Amino acid sequence: MKSYVAAVLGGSGSVGKHVLKSLLADPQCQKVVLVSRRALDDLKSIDPERIRIEVCNPLDDMSKADLSGAQVAFCTIGHGSSRKSTKEDLLRVDATIPGEFATRCKASGVSHYCVMTAVGADESSKWSAITKSAAGGGWYNHVKGVAERLTIEARLPYLMIAQPGALLGSPHTPSILNFVPNAFFPQKYSSAHIADIAGGMVRATTNAYQNETSGVFTVSGGVPISEYK
Repeated sequence: MKSYVAAVLGGSGSVGKHVLKSLLADPQCQKVVLVSRRALDDLKSIDPERIRIEVCNPLDDMSKADLSGAQVAFCTIGHGSSRKSTKEDLLRVDATIPGEFATRCKASGVSHYCVMTAVGADESSKWSAITKSAAGGGWYNHVKGVAERLTIEARLPYLMIAQPGALLGSPHTPSILNFVPNAFFPQKYSSAHIADIAGGMVRATTNAYQNETSGVFTVSGGVPISEYK
């Protein structure tokens, strides 16, 4: 099997940390480059030999980010508490910056890429004075749709768009959702634990790299993402 270097944007977040763990558990992963606006000493200490922090502040300008040698990449960045965000900042953090990262990855030679958005992603969705910028609302879904479009426009050879439902285990997800059975919903709206979602994203993307798979693949729902190969 081929070895690889992975780049990750959003590695300090709840899903991103599990993406990092899954990558480090793969013996084919030689190194992980964590792109962040600050030094992530706590994460680097997990495996100093295999983790490199690429500080890029602000994240809006990725032009100087050193991603050389990376073959696969993952984008899990997002506004931790979207309901507290302004329209403009949610668009910046959850769409514009991911788009810049995808573009930089393509320019750096990344061939296999995975971006996490949301099951309701739809650029045609509109702002609502009721839901405002909250997760699942019109503006949130619009922003996630923009993120998908910008990532597709980067024209990476392989792209997995992961659209999970509720992120169980995340500090930003209401704990009551842990007790709502997935049987009540279609699979595309299913919830899954963040560790399982991250594991599915890493497994699918690295398998695609090993098999030289190309194309754009959208996977909706926490369970399908977790089980995706």
